[in-house]
Amino acid sequence: CTVAATGAPATVTVVAPAGRQVRAVPRDLTGLLDTSGSMGGEPLAQAKRVALALVASLDENDTVHLVEFSSRPRAFREGPSFATPETKRAASAWLASLVASGGTEMRDGIERALSDVRPGRAAQVVLVTDGLIGFEQEIVTAILRQNVHGARVHTVGVGSAVNRSLLGPAARAGRGIEIVCGLGEDTEPLVARLLARTDAPVVTG
Repeated sequence: CTVAATGAPATVTVVAPAGRQVRAVPRDLTGLLDTSGSMGGEPLAQAKRVALALVASLDENDTVHLVEFSSRPRAFREGPSFATPETKRAASAWLASLVASGGTEMRDGIERALSDVRPGRAAQVVLVTDGLIGFEQEIVTAILRQNVHGARVHTVGVGSAVNRSLLGPAARAGRGIEIVCGLGEDTEPLVARLLARTDAPVVTG
């Protein structure tokens, strides 16, 4: 940040404390999964593995919210739920039941996910998709306009022809990271990279 004291600007650097003794800020995680027809087969299987790993990383002080979209968005539950063992089991079963079909109304999915974000929380939205749509700028604009509570929006591309023209700008608009997972690629190291940016936040705002 910049502080104007006596007419001269000053730069203040905030460094997160080191060590695991620091209590992490509870986080609100929203997994936003593309289940349109182009995600059939291995892309959806990869998307499920990513989402399952994210759910498994939560503790009971965190919340989980899952939204899938194809021709329309559909949520696991109406809003975020505390990540109790029972909720995590139910969320994992819901993810396992997803099938790919229909069109790709991604903007509706993004707007649903961002509208459920609560203010004053360490909110993270992880979009998992092959990105095979047009109107990329429309999606980026939706993130910029609808993200009123400052959630971090990360993008994970899966499949053989991931649309980097969408995933990169969308992640930058959401101040998140972009990860791409090719067909047959091991998702574990990629998920570890994602968790390194989402797990155990210590500062918000």
